[in-house]
Amino acid sequence: MRIIAMYLPQYHRVPENDKWWGEGFTDWVAVKAARPLFDGHEQPNVPLNHNYYDLMDKTVMQQQANLMKKYSIDGMCIYHYYFKDGRKILEKPAENLLRWKDIDMPFCFSWANESWVRSWSKMSEGEGNPWSAKFDRKYSGEDDSGILLEQDYGSKQDWINHYEYLRPFFMDPRYIKVGNSPVFMFYKTDKISCIKEMLDVWNELARSDGLDGIFSIGANTRDYKTKGLSCSTLQEPQDTMSRFFTGKFDNGKGVMSAIDYSEICEKMIFKPTEEGQCLGAFPGYDDTPRRENGGSVVYGRSPELFEHLMTQIIVKARKMKSPFVFINAWNEWGEGMYLEPDERYGYKFLEAVSSAVKKASSSNVTFDYKKQILILSDENRAIQKTCDRYHGYWEIMDEWIRLMENDGRISDGFPEDSGKRVMIYGIGMLGKHLVKQLKKEKVNLIGAIDNKAGSNPDVQVFRPTEKLPDPDLIIVTVQYDYSGIKQKLAKKVGDNCIILSLDEILRLALERN
Repeated sequence: MRIIAMYLPQYHRVPENDKWWGEGFTDWVAVKAARPLFDGHEQPNVPLNHNYYDLMDKTVMQQQANLMKKYSIDGMCIYHYYFKDGRKILEKPAENLLRWKDIDMPFCFSWANESWVRSWSKMSEGEGNPWSAKFDRKYSGEDDSGILLEQDYGSKQDWINHYEYLRPFFMDPRYIKVGNSPVFMFYKTDKISCIKEMLDVWNELARSDGLDGIFSIGANTRDYKTKGLSCSTLQEPQDTMSRFFTGKFDNGKGVMSAIDYSEICEKMIFKPTEEGQCLGAFPGYDDTPRRENGGSVVYGRSPELFEHLMTQIIVKARKMKSPFVFINAWNEWGEGMYLEPDERYGYKFLEAVSSAVKKASSSNVTFDYKKQILILSDENRAIQKTCDRYHGYWEIMDEWIRLMENDGRISDGFPEDSGKRVMIYGIGMLGKHLVKQLKKEKVNLIGAIDNKAGSNPDVQVFRPTEKLPDPDLIIVTVQYDYSGIKQKLAKKVGDNCIILSLDEILRLALERN
């Protein structure tokens, strides 16, 4: 079993970032601009000695390799950004590492196979990666699609071209392998409908190169065998957050989600896993530097808690015959996931890894399997909440489609005594479509209300804490805590504004058609 840290190759200037987010933009810009959003919020995070490094500097990667080895980390899993027609971005650090043979940094790749999009993208929510919503801005000549780099998988020749780019990395003696098979992780396997066929081609090419095929890993993939993958990994904290912590904006901290570190670690340790599945751990999570109030925060982290998490995960991984434990991450500063030393904790998170490796080898460390039963009950409750929310989406879309089939308009459902100034609360999946529809119906849409950072080219977005422009009607699109949201809005806008859910508006419109 080997410990691998996820590695972000973003800390250097590229023309695309200059164009899309502003001259000189890297994640360091977001990290430096971060601010605390609630009492006890650990922001900003500052690298030790203010070391805002540039990955084009060879000495930086040499120092990282030295630290990695000193603190019991066996290698780095570098994010690989490869898009439609072979377009690449942030590839230079890995390409430099390939040339710098004297840097002893074992590595592999994780293909971050998402389109890069604006927060207002025409893509459905979750389909693309709005890299840094806080800094979203349209550049001169940008179209309205909101798609910056489109992900597409092409056909056999495209797969061959991709493998040929990867070949020199796979053949490098430092590239991490299982036996004679290079390790390659897929970030979102569900987005690749051709993944089995692609892997068949890659495995054949690898064997012709003298390798034993590809050791392919699907991140948070449940049905890895049917996709032709070698195994799956639980990428953390995303897997545990999505399975156990489904609430949004109901945490009293003014961010999308706020979760106690010790609570999420307990779920991570004791949730059931499959034999041979790669496990994950994380030192912290906070993506508010990129997304401000629309971000998620795991609060209450400490090197001591992380050491306990790592110790238990290593013990569990060995019992479950896991080939790897992936730590998320080495240097995701913009998401608060980093092992690198900082001004607040120094080297303590790195030291925690070394200490955990030693403790996990002791016969005194045990694993309490009885707690898995309680964790399963927690997961079932979280699944039910998620199902309820998506059932609400289904009902709304059914009503919306029936209204369209009757040639009706959403504005047909507006109360007769409501004025003409309309706002939308929530511009997620439903909200984005509603903006387009109301514009089409010539409704006087004066703004939207949303916690998430970022703008929208079709409507001005206000945070719930900002002064609103005196709406007559607010339509709430979100499917969680409607009564709580309505109560807060009523206090803010007063009795002269009507507040209704999108579901209520659609039902009124259907009655009138």
